[in-house]
Amino acid sequence: MNPSATSMPTKLFKPLLPCLLACAVVAGVTGAFAPAPLSQAADPPAAATTEQDDAQESMAAKAEILQSTRWRRAIFELGEWLSVQKIYPPREVQRIKADFNTKVMKMSPQELEYLLDDLEAKFKIIDAPEAQEARAWMGQYLSAMTDRKRADVLKDVPNVVDMTAAQLSQEIQKIELTRQNLKDRQAAFDGGRKVLADVAAANRKATADASLAATSKMNSSTSYSPYRSNSGGSGGSPPFANARVGSGMSIGIGPWGAYVGMSLGNF
Repeated sequence: MNPSATSMPTKLFKPLLPCLLACAVVAGVTGAFAPAPLSQAADPPAAATTEQDDAQESMAAKAEILQSTRWRRAIFELGEWLSVQKIYPPREVQRIKADFNTKVMKMSPQELEYLLDDLEAKFKIIDAPEAQEARAWMGQYLSAMTDRKRADVLKDVPNVVDMTAAQLSQEIQKIELTRQNLKDRQAAFDGGRKVLADVAAANRKATADASLAATSKMNSSTSYSPYRSNSGGSGGSPPFANARVGSGMSIGIGPWGAYVGMSLGNF
């Protein structure tokens, strides 16, 4: 082979070598920042997928609770209690229901479970005889009040939906204590009034007895007469006992005709 022929391509390639290296570098850098082909696109972040799955599971669990028999029974009993209670006026009942629905919509499944357990515990307390008596008494107690006085009494009392079962028990105990205190005060008042009535009745009876005794004594005593002796026994002579008998009127016929004679006796 001719040495000159071999060296000729070599001489032509050497000037192009720097250009080829530059193109290779540029191509490598460009490829490093170029977007991947569609067939090799990156998968969505795993965290976003997990959050979406958790949200769907939470909604499903919440829907299952809200459609359960326990929940429906609890809501029915709550509605029944609100309809027969005498503590909250109708406007307050509507507000309680609206607040309850708003809170339920924001609750998680775990919070709903806790709320359901708490409602069932409160219903057991409400159904107890002492709670029913307290509710009936409280209704009568508040019914005699003005709206302002009722609001003042209930201002520190949470509604039955917001309070826990323990708080409900405490409120019932407070009602029972108030009821007993008022009962004791009423009993003391009635007792004092009875004492006054008994004293007045005794005074009236004493006055009547004294009047009756005086009247009886007056009727049974003998009146004084100068014609009666004071020696006792059957008493003295009756009045005019010393007057002569014979006084009267007589009719006769004389020589001058008929006449009328009258004799009055001697005094």
